[in-house]
Amino acid sequence: MDRPSTSHQSIQKVEMFEVREHVPYQAEVTRAPAAYDEESGELYESSWKSAWTAICQLVNLLQHMQIAIVVFSVWRYALTSQADGSITNLQLHIVFAGTGYQLFLVESILTLHKHNTWSAQLSMDSKRIVHGCFQILGALFVLAGTFLGLSQVNMQISSAHAICGVVALAFTMLSFVSGIIALFSSKVRLLLKSNPVKIFHVAVGMFALSMGLITMILGFNSVRFTTTQGPLATALIIFVVITLVYTLVQPIVDLISTTRKTL
Repeated sequence: MDRPSTSHQSIQKVEMFEVREHVPYQAEVTRAPAAYDEESGELYESSWKSAWTAICQLVNLLQHMQIAIVVFSVWRYALTSQADGSITNLQLHIVFAGTGYQLFLVESILTLHKHNTWSAQLSMDSKRIVHGCFQILGALFVLAGTFLGLSQVNMQISSAHAICGVVALAFTMLSFVSGIIALFSSKVRLLLKSNPVKIFHVAVGMFALSMGLITMILGFNSVRFTTTQGPLATALIIFVVITLVYTLVQPIVDLISTTRKTL
């Protein structure tokens, strides 16, 4: 009776030994890929891709700094241009319109940018919410700033700055309305096709921002501003041009991609 028991135990030992012999082999097959840091236990990207991402984020950070410099300069000029310290409709026009275009509307587009420093970690739905909030604030500021400017000149639209400002306001409102339609059309697909509305919203938004920043450039290039600010006026014009070009890159890429999908 003892022999079968001993034989059974030896068979179990052999099976255990065979299982243990195969463990290292299985570990070799299922080992982590090369892009795996054993010390931190995290996956990482290739060196070139990581370097490119860092460069893009640095450029994006510099853009935010330029935006802050322009907005600060606009506020500083508007609030200190009167010798007696009074605030006129023209000064309020500069503050509201400049902040609406250069801060809120530019940031609303940069929110959806792939390498935007402060929104890159947000989900797409969160980005859309922040984008919409910035667009609402921008539209309100632009609306208030434009009518304050028109009230200063008794609603006369004669200069290039005024004409571009009114056109920019009209397309800003149109972009805002189309953005709401695009949002609901993507949620309720039975009503409208989302891609055509999105294409329209992006195209109108790019034109509105372009006209708004061009209006600011014309304001910086005015005799009154260049006479009092000197080289700062040229620097602000350069900053706004760079911001416009950088801000429009991602929407143009998205517009081409969406158009190809639609066609």
